[in-house]
Amino acid sequence: MDISEKKDFYRDLYSNPGISESEKYKYFTSNDPDILAEKEKIRKIVTKKGLSSVMNDTKWLKLQNAIKQLPFPPPYIEKLVINDNTHEELKISKTPHWLGNWEPFYKEGMYLFFTIEYIKVRPLYAEHMGSLIAPKVLDETKEFKHLLTELHIPYEEDEGTFTIFGYR
Repeated sequence: MDISEKKDFYRDLYSNPGISESEKYKYFTSNDPDILAEKEKIRKIVTKKGLSSVMNDTKWLKLQNAIKQLPFPPPYIEKLVINDNTHEELKISKTPHWLGNWEPFYKEGMYLFFTIEYIKVRPLYAEHMGSLIAPKVLDETKEFKHLLTELHIPYEEDEGTFTIFGYR
């Protein structure tokens, strides 16, 4: 398949509403040669670091889909397996002024799940009200915690920041 045919194929695949996000993700990560090479690279790094998988594609996909039920998509920062940052180095602001992009990778949202070592989520949003008015802080901590519990997603909570490990 040449590059033009490949682009057309993926465009058709991703725009087809009859195919679930799970099927799209699994097809792409099982068939794209570049992604297969990236998977192998990540596998070697995970082995070298002595990490074990905590989350799987199914859990990530369920979380990604369930986020749509929340009042707003909570902001997050991610630590990828290929990055050398430490857990202490990755900090998320106390009251973020941005929303998280929980869209699929092909919509330039979250990274491919197998590349995520962990994400830190702060289910707060400081909504701008004007230059002379303090931001309105929206808090969905309770809803987010309930969602994680309902989906059986393991997490650690520290001062309102939820850490969800892909690997540990």
